[in-house]
Amino acid sequence: ESSLFELYQNEPNPFTKQTVVAFRLPEAGQVKLTIYDAAGKVVRVYEFDGIKGLNQITIHRSEVNASGVLYYQLDAQNHTATKRMIVAE
Repeated sequence: ESSLFELYQNEPNPFTKQTVVAFRLPEAGQVKLTIYDAAGKVVRVYEFDGIKGLNQITIHRSEVNASGVLYYQLDAQNHTATKRMIVAE
């Protein structure tokens, strides 16, 4: 079903250098991916134009400059979803 909004678990997880977050959008549009640390502090925000269907974004450890448990939240149109990722030492 192509009209789904879905956020997938990042792969690999845990990761050391980089990880890929994939998600599905029911339609093209502005997307915001926010990464938080365990305390809820924002460590990185990515904003870009998503396409209808499957999207992927590569996140580099150097961009988040954190380790341990992080949360990533995807906001697109009137949808939102959050998942957990782990940055290995």
